[in-house]
Amino acid sequence: MATIEGTISEYHCRMRTKENRPKVLKLNDILRIDVTIILRYIHYFHGVERSTLLKSSIPIRYQNFIENNKDFVRSFMFDPHCFQCFIPEIVDFASEKILNMSKVILEFSFDPESLDSESQEFPLNLDIMVDVLQDGESEVEEEEEEEEVMELNAIMIPASEEAIDSLIKFTTLPSLRMETEKCSICMENFRLRENEETVKLSSMSYDHVFHHLCIVKWLKTSHTCPLCRYPVCIHKI
Repeated sequence: MATIEGTISEYHCRMRTKENRPKVLKLNDILRIDVTIILRYIHYFHGVERSTLLKSSIPIRYQNFIENNKDFVRSFMFDPHCFQCFIPEIVDFASEKILNMSKVILEFSFDPESLDSESQEFPLNLDIMVDVLQDGESEVEEEEEEEEVMELNAIMIPASEEAIDSLIKFTTLPSLRMETEKCSICMENFRLRENEETVKLSSMSYDHVFHHLCIVKWLKTSHTCPLCRYPVCIHKI
């Protein structure tokens, strides 16, 4: 019996067959469905940890699979090895999902003569994955989201006119280092364009150089350096 350590967040279903084209079945044909139920623990810092709860091979007549699909779903969902992963309300959803997937890879034969023919067995694979968030993981995600919102709000505070006027202004220089040959705001090179004698640049520090118009436009919406997020003066209310 599985003990769930965390909060179930999502269910995933996948039905597959070895053949690429749809199988043509009669109502009296047998489906042998290999069901695998996998528990996936989602760790915020350590990735995904998988654990197989159930592997079962279930034979079922195609007609019974269609007409009593919910009973088929209950037969493995409420197995003692994994019943704690599922609630009764999930049966309707899973049954509809599985039937819809089966219509993609199975076709029903309407040939009357086929009803008298001998039944055949067709193998299918049904994988069900249960995603579980470890206790505390959702809280970490919420804290990260709050920090991102706070950072975004901080970025949207414009710099003061005094801070913009205090930018260090100069023109293109041969001595500019290779790593500062491109404006990190517009991503265009600092080199001279056609009919230009100089390129006007500005810097918030001697290490971070931008096109003058680019950094002025930036500072009118944000009071932090685009590269290092170092803050400058803002308007006082």
